This record gives sequence, C-alpha cells and structure tokens, in this order.
Amino acid sequence: MPIEYSNREKSYQLYRKGKQEGTWDPDDYDFAADKDDWEQFTDAEQNRFLASCAGFYDGEEDVTRTLAPYMMALDALDNEEMPFDTVQEEIYLAQQVYEEAKHTDLFSRYFEEVFGTQDTEPYREGGYQEQGYSTDNLYDTADELLAAINGGDQQELVYTLGEAYLNYMGIIEAQLARGGYLSFDQMIELKAEEMGRDVVLESFQTAIGKVRQDETRHIENGRWVMKQLAEAEPDIVQDVYEPRIEEYVENRLLTDTQMEMPFEGYDQKRIGKQTMQYLQDTIDYIGADRFDEYSDIRQTVQAQRAAE
Repeated sequence: MPIEYSNREKSYQLYRKGKQEGTWDPDDYDFAADKDDWEQFTDAEQNRFLASCAGFYDGEEDVTRTLAPYMMALDALDNEEMPFDTVQEEIYLAQQVYEEAKHTDLFSRYFEEVFGTQDTEPYREGGYQEQGYSTDNLYDTADELLAAINGGDQQELVYTLGEAYLNYMGIIEAQLARGGYLSFDQMIELKAEEMGRDVVLESFQTAIGKVRQDETRHIENGRWVMKQLAEAEPDIVQDVYEPRIEEYVENRLLTDTQMEMPFEGYDQKRIGKQTMQYLQDTIDYIGADRFDEYSDIRQTVQAQRAAE
C-alpha cells in the first residue's frame, strides 16, 4: 500500500488530523454527576432524551458493523482510472471504523451507568426513525456494495459507492446526526435553565463534543469522496445523488413532523433551518452547478411546499 507522501490527498490529511484529535477515551469520563442530574429529569423528559440517544447508540453500532465493505469497494476500483488515490481513502476509513466503535463504546457505558438500561427498542418506537432513514438500512447498503464488488462492473461499483457515501456521510451523519446534536444542545440548555444551573450532564456534553469532532471529519471526507466520484462519473449526480436527495426531501423535509417535546421553549423549526443548510453545504461541496433540481435546496423545498 504505497503512499505518495508528496501527494497526500484530502482523505490522508483528515487521517492525520484524526490521529491528532482522535485520542480521547470513553473510559476517561466519570458519569456519577451526570447520573445525579439525570434523576432530576421528568419521565417525559427522560423518554424524549433517551429516544435521541437510542438512535445514536444503535446507529454507531450499525456503522461499526457495516463500514468495512466501503473499504472493500474502494479496493475493487481501478485506482489508475480514478481521480483520487483509493488507498489513502481506505486508510482514512480504517480510522473511521475505530472511531465508530469508540462512539458505540461511549453510548454503551452511558446507557449502563446513567440510564440504567441497555435496551434501546422502547425508545425507538413511535416514529423516532423516519421511514427510509433508519441506520438499519446500512446493512442493505453493505450487501449492495458486496454485490457490486462481485459483479465487476466499474460504473455500477462507483454508483453504488456514491449512494453509500451519500446515504451515510451525506444524510445520516450530516443531516440526522447533526440535527440530533442540535436537539441535545437545546434539551440540555433548557433543563439547565429550569434548574438554575450553568450546565447539566456535563460529562455527556464533553464526550459528545468529541464525537461531533470525529464526525465533522467523517462528513468532510464523505463530501470530498462524493465529489471525486462525480469527477469520475459525472452522471452519478443525476442518476444517484439527486434521486437519493429527493427521497430524503420528500420523507423528511416536506413532512414537517412535529415531535412532542416536554422541554419548554424547544425550537424545532430552528433545527430544521440549520439542517437544511447542512444539506446545501453538501450540495455546494460536490458542486451545485452539477445538480439540476436540487442546486438550491431551500428554493426547491419552498417550491414543492407551494405546489402541495
């Protein structure tokens, strides 16, 4: 696996950054004070917070189990024909698998020591995971990647890999997870205000800050790879990216589902506006001029809402 150190690409630069930033250890956090804070949450508040955490816990485990086929797919590409070094990207993803496992470790500890349960299922019911956007689908994505590898068609492999990156890095991480972080921020801030405190669940906030730091690199790398795949196969934007974004828009942005929220003052619309900007950031990174219908996501969504 030779690396041209004079030509270290974006993925390798992010790998080096991960080595510098990613040395935190979930075992270093003391959750005793968080457990005391948790007992001050009402049952309704606990259920709502647990619903968000359950999505993360299951999602981190799902990704840990299903990311390896991405590396296998990269290895099956003709490196000489690609506009980026697939070996450097494989190295980056090897680091990402480790980070996803560490995130799973963190949530496992927190569920056990603070929430007093390892059962996420009761908190995943009732529509928390919107139709078509459960991380359970990542298992299907892994199977599709393996099938494309075995099929041997390079265009099909590029298309399948592009959809996998968009589904995971572009939607699950850049949209759903980032929206979840914003929700955590509001719930914790509102609870601290109610309790007359500067901070509650301090160790959770510190540890989640490390997870967010890791996932910021994941998202940046994913966007970069999607752009490289569009360089290799320009039609991937209309054939793969736009249909997948359309599905997300129809099932998530246009449904405008309002969750029951026991935290007084919670502003779901503010989160919605920010996550829409995150999607625009992904489109802009790939190249908005490559898109037909979704080059301006806000304008497109507004037009679709007006047509309903």
